[in-house]
Amino acid sequence: MTHAAESRLLEALKRVDLHGDIAPAHVQDPMTIALRQTAIQGDLMRWDDSRGHYVLTGTGRNRIAQRNRAPGSVLRFRRRDDSETQQPKPQRAVD
Repeated sequence: MTHAAESRLLEALKRVDLHGDIAPAHVQDPMTIALRQTAIQGDLMRWDDSRGHYVLTGTGRNRIAQRNRAPGSVLRFRRRDDSETQQPKPQRAVD
């Protein structure tokens, strides 16, 4: 999926979370219908009969959350050797 298509899908999922659908029900735009189909087939949203509108699945919520992370975040992992050789930090005296 291209970056632009992914961005459109994520914006649509955010609208589902807020309003219960990608667009109002009377909108029959081909792009809107395609986004609905993509989200349903990807198990990102589903129809909830008791609420009467679409809801996000756990997969859809994870997809939004992953996109909100900072790109290129680098985490440093300690090796076991590093943690064993380091001296414990001295505790501060309480006043």
